[in-house]
Amino acid sequence: MNDWVFLLETVARSWRDAGRPGRVTAAVSGGADSMALLWALHELSHGEGFFLSAAHVDHGLRETSGRDADFVTRMCADLDVPCKICRVQVNGKSEDAARQARYAALEEACQEFGTDVLALAHHQRDQAETVLLHLFRGSGASGLAAMAETGRRDQLLLWRPLLTVSPEIIRGALTEKNIPWVEDETNARDDYQRNYVRHQVLPVIAARFPQAEEAMGRTARILADEDDYFRTEAKRFLASPDNACLISPCRWIWLAALESLHPALRRYVLRMACPVKLDAETTEALARLSPGQKMNLPENGRAECSQEYLHLLPEKVEDPTPGRLAVTSWRGETGDGKRIQAMRRSMYEQCELRFLRPGDRIHPLGSKGTKSMQDYFVDKKVPRPFRKYIPLLCIGNRVVWAVGVGVGEEARVNPGDEAVLLRYEGFIPGHFSLNEQSQKE
Repeated sequence: MNDWVFLLETVARSWRDAGRPGRVTAAVSGGADSMALLWALHELSHGEGFFLSAAHVDHGLRETSGRDADFVTRMCADLDVPCKICRVQVNGKSEDAARQARYAALEEACQEFGTDVLALAHHQRDQAETVLLHLFRGSGASGLAAMAETGRRDQLLLWRPLLTVSPEIIRGALTEKNIPWVEDETNARDDYQRNYVRHQVLPVIAARFPQAEEAMGRTARILADEDDYFRTEAKRFLASPDNACLISPCRWIWLAALESLHPALRRYVLRMACPVKLDAETTEALARLSPGQKMNLPENGRAECSQEYLHLLPEKVEDPTPGRLAVTSWRGETGDGKRIQAMRRSMYEQCELRFLRPGDRIHPLGSKGTKSMQDYFVDKKVPRPFRKYIPLLCIGNRVVWAVGVGVGEEARVNPGDEAVLLRYEGFIPGHFSLNEQSQKE
């Protein structure tokens, strides 16, 4: 089998695995890899009948960038493939800044063409370089999984049909078909990390281990499967109300459940639960946090460990609003004091439902006097991050019912009273169901 046939069959198989997309935009730089992708997709589209368009990003960072744009324009015109030239300005000279600008432009081009699949020309050596770069940063499975053949970027499917193809086969296929390409002179410079790995590191490895690039690609695929498994398990863990709550502003993980996890799964849970992105060092520090300790998180977030919970707090949250009270007829039941509570009608009609304010006090049911809500919450072991989000039914500064926590003496209903039964419908911070269960055992 010659190189072109092999490349075309690989792209066709990948297209079927990607779900046979009906509209595809190819990112075309004009280099060898992207030209092979363009021509293979062009030939495949004629046989399979899908719509193909192309997009070229001109960063304007090289004097020859205009030449590349003109070249891609001519090639697409010859193939009768609609093409958009995207000219962008890069803030800074970092590789990441250029990449972010490039993807933003490509996403815009896809929107204009009405496509939700972006084909990229990353190949086997690109994958090996990515594995090594992530390895040198100390990445875990997520990073070492490198690039996926298909993956999501918001609503856009990123498709890399050449990911298992070597650059030697790609260039052999272009030679067979007499397909021209242009060379980006910056690819020869070693001041970029990826270029340094490509020119100085991989050749040394390949001299001793000729199959290293293929092996690294296989390792990345294995780790991608394992990463997917751990992500699935972490999502399952976090979805259980017995383990965690991810509702802002009271995001928490139950410590006992978190500590029962294998350290590998615990890392995934922490990263997925946290409202900000965590690096490896911060993740490990967060996993070691003990009751009474606090730590800062990226983007001015905070973590705080109480006796039962690990609280994950963003810098700012929108002021929440309390839920609502459903009022039903009273038939003698008192309620549980958590979500359901009986109350004299005359008392209820004077109340408002709100959150904590300075000066609030409660006369706990059955006690001899009043106490501040802060002292009451401490006595009830309500974690500090929850306190200002506990719904309170109040008359002025007198708290009649701290929803989910307990009631005041004013809520007492005596035989013969005209009363109502209140049911709170809304979010209550905290793991009160487990607290109740532990008290019964």
